Amino acid sequence: MSALWVAGADGCRAGWIVALKDLDTGDLNLCLVESFEEILALTEEPEIIALDMPIGLLKGAQPGGRTCDRAARALLGRPRSSSVFSPPVREALRFCDYQRALEVNRASSKHRLGFSRQAFGLFPKLREVDWLMSPALQSWVKEVHPELCFLEMNCGQAVRANKKKPAGREQRRALLEEAGFWPGQAALDRFKRKEAQPDDCLDALAACWSAERIFRGLALRLPENPEQDARDLCMEIWR
Repeated sequence: MSALWVAGADGCRAGWIVALKDLDTGDLNLCLVESFEEILALTEEPEIIALDMPIGLLKGAQPGGRTCDRAARALLGRPRSSSVFSPPVREALRFCDYQRALEVNRASSKHRLGFSRQAFGLFPKLREVDWLMSPALQSWVKEVHPELCFLEMNCGQAVRANKKKPAGREQRRALLEEAGFWPGQAALDRFKRKEAQPDDCLDALAACWSAERIFRGLALRLPENPEQDARDLCMEIWR
């Protein structure tokens, strides 16, 4: 009998960092791939892939973004609510120029909403996910947000320390270890900083934790009754 795997993926400088768990043995692996297409083609064939990237996009920009984005911020509270960004509208993804994409986003609704240059930096990964996603694929590729994963690990309390700081990384590492999702520091040290940062690895492991919860029917989603976008993709975040 072949092994059962689940995976969590987070974007990084060199592409995507992927955490994989063998549900039969409990073994954890981290690997680096260049594209979302490679995640879908992993030889382990994960039953669930939990992805830290928006799936399902609005046609017209709304204050606070999608319903799931607003619900995630409300759960996290300050200061972690700032980690949930509002994705651009789908039409804006067509443009590689920041000002042109911004104009399109503002023109999409009466609210005239833009987005930051930091959010624009995610456009390449947003594109590759959006171009390949379909309602059928969404049955096993699920959107998650690592800070919501850590909130669930932490008994419903958001981790207040910044994940970019040593204290924040240590708190998240301790939560992963307690949850049985810590592969050891050596697994993270394999990657150069120009490839993946330590917090990218922690986020991928947290996403993998939620992937197992989704597979076992233990996960929750925001909102309970998600809206669908123009391509029938559910706009939801699992935790």
